[in-house]
Amino acid sequence: MQRTWMGLLGVAALLMSACGPGGGAGCDPNGTGDLVVNISGLPGGVNAKVNVTGPSGFNQNLTASQTFTATAAGTYTVTANKVAQSDPIVHTAYSASVSDSPACVRNGQATTVSVSYAQIPSSNKLWLDNGNPPSGSSPLLGFAASLLGSTATQSPSVSAGTVNLRDLTFDPDGNLWGIGGTTADPTLVRYPANDLGSSGSKTRDRGINVSGINCLPGASRLAFDTNGNLWLSVPCANKVVRVSAAQLGASGTVTPAVEITGLNAPEGLAFDASGNLWIANEGAERVVRFNAGRLSASTSGPDLTIESKTPGPVVGTLDANLLAFDASGNLWVVAFGANVIYRLTPTDQSGSGSKTLTPAIQVSIPVGAVLEGLAFDEGGGLWISYSAGKFARLSSAQLGTSSTSGSPTTPERIITSASIGSAGGLALYPAPAGLPLYHKLP
Repeated sequence: MQRTWMGLLGVAALLMSACGPGGGAGCDPNGTGDLVVNISGLPGGVNAKVNVTGPSGFNQNLTASQTFTATAAGTYTVTANKVAQSDPIVHTAYSASVSDSPACVRNGQATTVSVSYAQIPSSNKLWLDNGNPPSGSSPLLGFAASLLGSTATQSPSVSAGTVNLRDLTFDPDGNLWGIGGTTADPTLVRYPANDLGSSGSKTRDRGINVSGINCLPGASRLAFDTNGNLWLSVPCANKVVRVSAAQLGASGTVTPAVEITGLNAPEGLAFDASGNLWIANEGAERVVRFNAGRLSASTSGPDLTIESKTPGPVVGTLDANLLAFDASGNLWVVAFGANVIYRLTPTDQSGSGSKTLTPAIQVSIPVGAVLEGLAFDEGGGLWISYSAGKFARLSSAQLGTSSTSGSPTTPERIITSASIGSAGGLALYPAPAGLPLYHKLP
């Protein structure tokens, strides 16, 4: 008899476990109960993005905490998406953790699910790789948006040591990806978002060597496509290669399944809103486009080649080094040697074959600037690497007016820092929502 009662108690315990907070197949669907969804961690004015699904097609989107009373018993699933707090330069992003989901709502009882939001530490900052850092400084610097409102001398919010990079970008979760800064580094490195909220030495959590890059100095620029594949330009090998999203999942050595060949010292990369890949074919002083439909397999020969000219009685060819799209679909191109940033409109970008044109907007930058990085912000301003110890912002109004080398455009905002040697690649996390960038937030 004692053993029988012990057996019954064991069965009861198993049944209670099946109907516990985690829900599951043993969750009794009979009757009604209350479901309480508590949402915390967001500042005032920022709405959550929480979804609750359950029996009989129950589907609710929440922006704040809510209690569902007398709702059907059964299993409910709660999920939460990233959200952002507005900022005129770069938003603050928040991610969420959800406890006790899926949850079992029982007849006559209340069940609570907690959703806790926290800032993604790499967000609300402009990041730059720092060449030749002064003594005591670091090769990766992050400047909070609050430091960037006007011309000023500032110290970085984050000074990250042991992070040598040649170019950098972010994924949607705020993890920083870069090209290893020395030949001793892996081709690609990743630093987790949670490590980027404070200064100090950083340890990468991914190191990926890309086979087939046998020349020096190796990969130069990188860009994610919308599927999470990472593309690298390799000017010394005259090609661009794709590392798939799956290959980025762990450290190791990978072989690119896709290569674009037949290029001439390619540098900057950018994807447009249609998924077409644009390449600054620097050695040929051209911008080229490869249509999205061709990017799933190795290929050669662009769908469109654009040669741009300088205006005036002596017409010269503008080279192409870096690329960035704005929210209106214009493609901005850095002509490194001429210290000019010029605009290719959607009309300029259309068609196929080859075309020669004179861009309607050409902005000359003072000769002392070294244009190694560019990134648009939420207000439509373009941040650029500038002279030694500085980076700067061209306002949207300045980008609408051409200038010449004899009377160049002085950026409306210049940030000076004793921590900067020479600013290189620039990136903001999250990317502005209107840009065709992988690390924007929906």
